[in-house]
Amino acid sequence: MTAEATELSSFFEQSDYTPESYERYADAAYASLAARDQFEALVRDYQQRVEARQGDPLKLALGLLLLGRFEQAWEWFQRASACKERHYYAAQAALALRRFDQALAELRQAGEHGWDPLEIDMRCAIVHLRAGDAGAAEKLIRKHERDGPDRVEWHLARALLAEAADQREQALEALERALVLNPDHTESMFHCARLYDLCGSDEQALALYRRLALQPRAYVNALLNAAVIYEDLGNYDEAINCLRRVLRVYPNHTRARLFLKDVESCRQMVIQEGVEERVDARTRLLDMPLSEFELSVRSQNCLKRMNIRTLGDLIRLTEAELLAYKNFGETSLSEIKALLARKGLRLGQSPEEIDLTAIEEQAAARPPVPAGQEAVLSKPVSELELSVRARRCLQRLNVVTLGDLIQYSEADLLATRNFGVTSLNEVKARLAEHGLQLAPKKPS
Repeated sequence: MTAEATELSSFFEQSDYTPESYERYADAAYASLAARDQFEALVRDYQQRVEARQGDPLKLALGLLLLGRFEQAWEWFQRASACKERHYYAAQAALALRRFDQALAELRQAGEHGWDPLEIDMRCAIVHLRAGDAGAAEKLIRKHERDGPDRVEWHLARALLAEAADQREQALEALERALVLNPDHTESMFHCARLYDLCGSDEQALALYRRLALQPRAYVNALLNAAVIYEDLGNYDEAINCLRRVLRVYPNHTRARLFLKDVESCRQMVIQEGVEERVDARTRLLDMPLSEFELSVRSQNCLKRMNIRTLGDLIRLTEAELLAYKNFGETSLSEIKALLARKGLRLGQSPEEIDLTAIEEQAAARPPVPAGQEAVLSKPVSELELSVRARRCLQRLNVVTLGDLIQYSEADLLATRNFGVTSLNEVKARLAEHGLQLAPKKPS
């Protein structure tokens, strides 16, 4: 029997469950899919013993909590004898279930049974913050201003309070102090990495995400966030490694599976990018997927059932053909015609009839261009050295030149799938370098 298996099999033989020993068992149980399967089997067997009155409800509750079965864990905690461990860990289950009042009550009971008072107050402060009561959290943090500065828990609570008030610099300062006191404190590492990420400090965020990933039981969200940064940096292999690590333990993790497909297709796109011939503007326009446009649910569903996926598929149809389809009425037809009109297209149009010059003339008026900058408009956006995510979104919009790009407003770009504030700021900064800006917000 392996050392890992031996350690897991001894879980229910323990007489004392300190946070340190509990975390060691959690690391072992999540080291691989096989380890988790083994621990689940151990928990099932022990539950049968408890139900036969041959086991301890507290130990069963702890096993269920470790597996993330919070509702079941909560129920068994209620049947366990009162002690500091019972109340402390029951609070974790209640918090996971967003039962804030019960979490606070359990934490206070843990304190009355002898759990460290400062840690209890800081855990209570975090629960208050999760419940939206920053005032109560601040009172508990101030209560320990004398003894708190030497404790990681105090700085973590301070950081979360500052973040709730949108004071990111103060939050980072508190988290950095917590990591000086304990460089391996996972909660502080994760929150610090996430804030670095939000502030655009990718290198610092990745350094902490890498440290989290090296631990036996890495934060799933840390691996997912690291994958996002790796993808933005064009390091697809590392992004894929992070996602596959999540899927080794959680094979049905929906977000990780979808993201993995996205990254793999992106990597393939980059590989092919250098060898594929440049597709002409007409083809790019016709290949635009309809999923990129804001259509009503009814129109979307009808088009999907008709296997109409792109603008090219759509313009081949006539009004009569659309109206002949079940549930496709005049409202949907008007919506489709308006969409095509915005692109300079119409129903029943053949690709050869598309006049690209007329489309360019019909496009929304461009914002004023500074004198002497007219030639810049023909500059390809590929020369802006944008992140892969931003570049892919612009490709979906058929944006080829800076002239194409400045026809879009901030709202237009943010409405595009996967185009977020980070990509928007990146695009604005690159345009500013050329003396350009996005189109003003369209009047409502």
